[in-house]
Amino acid sequence: MKSFDWRKAQFIKTAILPEHYPKIKGPSGKLLTEIAVAGRSNVGKSTLLNDLFHSKKLVKTSSTPGKTQGLSYFSVDDSLIFVDLPGYGYAKVPPEVKKQWGPMVQTYLEESKSLALILFLLDIRRLPNEEDLQFLKWAAWTKIPIVIIFSKIDKLLASEREKATQAILKQLPFDNLTYLHHSSKTHQGTLELQRLIIKETR
Repeated sequence: MKSFDWRKAQFIKTAILPEHYPKIKGPSGKLLTEIAVAGRSNVGKSTLLNDLFHSKKLVKTSSTPGKTQGLSYFSVDDSLIFVDLPGYGYAKVPPEVKKQWGPMVQTYLEESKSLALILFLLDIRRLPNEEDLQFLKWAAWTKIPIVIIFSKIDKLLASEREKATQAILKQLPFDNLTYLHHSSKTHQGTLELQRLIIKETR
């Protein structure tokens, strides 16, 4: 099974339009595989990526939801691309910016030629809302494999996590979803996710 040096991660660029998407090729000349990271504002996408990359600051985190307003591209070991999609659902973001998010993300899901996996984060403490379900419908339409990441599990007692997980899964319009739990505070789930990514992209 192929492995990656996760510490060899770097920021590439932020893009909005398809003509700005970076076309990064590996030694074979093929486009590198992309993994999209999606979820609501402040759900923990940036901290998840930093955890995967063994970094504290490569992916900029902010206490202000809605900070990411474009598609942020990162490469790992010159072998894999992560695309941090803009978070949605934050009321204080200007309306004109909010209007761009849906089309921007939908266009990416439809236009990307090398998207192989979608990591979709849900705060384990909250049931999915209409925007979460809408994104999952977009993603399902693309036929791209989806992994649900239950974030911020350290905010619940271990005894509460399974009940919260099942309550969320019952709200999702799909069966047999692949999912795992993650905590950026304790790093639980990081190694499991890295192994899953290697398996899905080999």
